[in-house]
Amino acid sequence: MLGARGHCGVVQNDKTDALPPPPLAEEETKTDAWRKADPGRVIPHLATKALVDLNSIDACLAALHGPHRPGALAALKRMHDPKTVDGLFKVLSTSRDEALRREIWTTLIRLYHREGEFTVESPKWWGTRPDTTGPYYDRQKWSESDRIGDAIKVAMTEGDEALKKHITEQLKKHVVNLDGISAAEIAMAEPDKAIVIAKTDPNDKNAIANLAADVVAQRAAATPGDAEKGKLLFKQQSCINCHTFANGQQPKGPHLVDIGKRYKRAELIESILNPSKKIAQGFDTWAFAMEDGKVYTGFVALESAETVTVRDATGISRELHQQNIDDRVKQEISMMPIGIVGNLSPEQLADLIAYLESLH
Repeated sequence: MLGARGHCGVVQNDKTDALPPPPLAEEETKTDAWRKADPGRVIPHLATKALVDLNSIDACLAALHGPHRPGALAALKRMHDPKTVDGLFKVLSTSRDEALRREIWTTLIRLYHREGEFTVESPKWWGTRPDTTGPYYDRQKWSESDRIGDAIKVAMTEGDEALKKHITEQLKKHVVNLDGISAAEIAMAEPDKAIVIAKTDPNDKNAIANLAADVVAQRAAATPGDAEKGKLLFKQQSCINCHTFANGQQPKGPHLVDIGKRYKRAELIESILNPSKKIAQGFDTWAFAMEDGKVYTGFVALESAETVTVRDATGISRELHQQNIDDRVKQEISMMPIGIVGNLSPEQLADLIAYLESLH
């Protein structure tokens, strides 16, 4: 059955997928409830354990967007594998489902620690008053702990109050203590003003706007670039308005962490010089025609049953009410402005590319 195939939800049993199991009946909630058998918990427990033993990470990640999400999350919380963390961060960087995002944060916080190895010499295992707080008896950090911690700091810096409250509750529940969580230095502040495309001096023979595209691409590709200088340009050129650059940030535009692994340098250069050549999946441009005759154009940053949040070409977000939308039409152009690096030199563009390649 489940152990033979190793993917989420193959056991056709409602209790398997509805983790945790339903609450006990009223008559079973008395002080002696622990004495009574609860067979409803057996199959969910065995299914979860089988998924963990089979290391069914891919299947569980795929199940996060379907009806078997509870079972998938229950298993992922026990899979201390870099691949699990990578997958959860990927969902965080793209999902606009707030309920799912909160569950993923809970899972990541659960994964921050892992159980320590049993040793006879360790007095913690045999104390008469063991620490029973949190999910682990002997909490230990592992290879992904710091990465998870950095992402938590970003979320606590940039998230809304509801998310901060949820994360704070989970940190307390899982006994995760992070230094400087209220003032994370990893995050850059998002600008409040709209994107402003810098003017280019028409007499500057070294400016990208005054050079042929193939010349710019060739010079930028031939220059290694300075990532630190590129980080400053990322802010200066307003890239920060529409792009997320660290795990834990609320989705705005295309997520740039590990962009250097997903795209070659030539592709990154082309995407900046000609944004409409290849539009990132999930960030297509849409025109929204409203009942009052107004039209708003941008990519969808957030959508719920009641509202759609659209980010336009200036980097400003606008919330539209679903009931007021008369029609929506997909556009074939990118919302990333053409000429956003026109005032830079090809060598400065190389600096910006170097910074993008450093994001991981």
